[in-house]
Amino acid sequence: MLRRLRRVGVAPFCVIALSGLAACAGKTPPAGGGTAPQGNGAVVEPPRFTPSGAATVKPESRSVYAGTRAAIFDATWTTLRDKHYDPTLGGVDWQAVRARYEARAMGAPDEPTFYRVMNDMLGELKQSHLFLTGPGDESEFGVNPDEGVDGGGVSASSVGSLGDPGLTIRVIGPGAGAPTITAVRPNSSAARAGLRTGTIVSHVGGRPLATLKSRRAMRPVEERFYLRRAAMQALSGPVGSQVTLRIVEGATTKDVLLRRDAHAESAMRIGNLGPLYPEVSSRQVGDVGVVAFNYFLLEPVLKKVADAIEQFRVRKVKGIVIDLRGNPGGVAAMAIPLVRQLVNKRTPLGTLAHRDHQNSLVAEPSLDVTPYLGPVVILTDEGTASTSEIFAAGLQEAGRAHVVGQVTLGQALPSVIESLPGGAVLQYVVADFKTPKGVALEGRGVIPDRQVLETPAALAQGMDPVLEAALTIVRSKGKL
Repeated sequence: MLRRLRRVGVAPFCVIALSGLAACAGKTPPAGGGTAPQGNGAVVEPPRFTPSGAATVKPESRSVYAGTRAAIFDATWTTLRDKHYDPTLGGVDWQAVRARYEARAMGAPDEPTFYRVMNDMLGELKQSHLFLTGPGDESEFGVNPDEGVDGGGVSASSVGSLGDPGLTIRVIGPGAGAPTITAVRPNSSAARAGLRTGTIVSHVGGRPLATLKSRRAMRPVEERFYLRRAAMQALSGPVGSQVTLRIVEGATTKDVLLRRDAHAESAMRIGNLGPLYPEVSSRQVGDVGVVAFNYFLLEPVLKKVADAIEQFRVRKVKGIVIDLRGNPGGVAAMAIPLVRQLVNKRTPLGTLAHRDHQNSLVAEPSLDVTPYLGPVVILTDEGTASTSEIFAAGLQEAGRAHVVGQVTLGQALPSVIESLPGGAVLQYVVADFKTPKGVALEGRGVIPDRQVLETPAALAQGMDPVLEAALTIVRSKGKL
């Protein structure tokens, strides 16, 4: 939330290490929701967008890369057969799938087509965490996270030079909604240009947002997330480069030229993910504490969030609001000590079923922590995913927190991201996840106790309907 806390354009992900990240050779530590004996990081399916930080090959080397198609195909097919958490692959005849797709993939006229065929093959399993990308793979809409929209490219080696104009675009409002500026970072290029929340945006970088449609069937919440991420990818680029926005003001439109500003925070990298710019924001709204953070990361986020909760406890606030809007997840291990800040009894968060074993996520009270035991409300939207969903659902089912806002993304399975031949990168699921009450969040998401509709008109008036609903609940002592 840029008006409250800037969000960066990265796919949801969830690292599942309990004892830290374990970056194996050629692997991103598993990701997705949950926890494994060792660690790993996950990104939910980036609908047709190359994950930021994935291996990048310069155009002149793509002819060499094309010769590795057979190795990529075999590695992809074999990895799913041998490592997917479900040995039956949901009953799909994987050998027959290979027979249908292999010749098509090998005969693809170019690399983008090759990757489309490969991802169509992965789509046979009908799971959101399966995706293949790599050098020569172009997004459906020409938006590449390693390339500036209005000029200049940036390689993975220079990710520290990436910037953005300081705004978030989301689809909000009744019905199909409209692409709307929902947050503007103070002192950013967007702020200097006078852009305000509640403003409708029709184009980014000359590309109409209405055309950003996936070839895959998606749930409405996934469509909203898809456009949100696509817009953020288009807004991002080399620091100092420019990008245009076409905004709609009644019956008229106008183009606004914005400069991509540098991030104030230092970039972090987790395997093939990144760059990540972790932020924590805390404030007190009257008698209620509000803390927001954009990633679940043990460092540097956990301590800052825990300190904020402790300060609110000492001040004896009437309640705490934890803002997870736009939080795509992160290290599942952070969820456990964070829950400890809010409970005085054993609190299960869910169970992971791997291919050959199970793990439970459980927060046990700690003698080192004096928990805050007043009312807690968690804010969610379509950008709330993975570890954020596990955290919210666990506290909701335990009766420890109310959830307010919009249904979450519904992509909480843990996955890993592995490097394949030729610089290709494969993401695949390694475990199933269910909440303590046996609810599968995948494809469902966390259902808020109170759903709140955001509208362009409300934002234009400087209102935050979701936060305001949460404050009302807190001040009524947790009553919905």
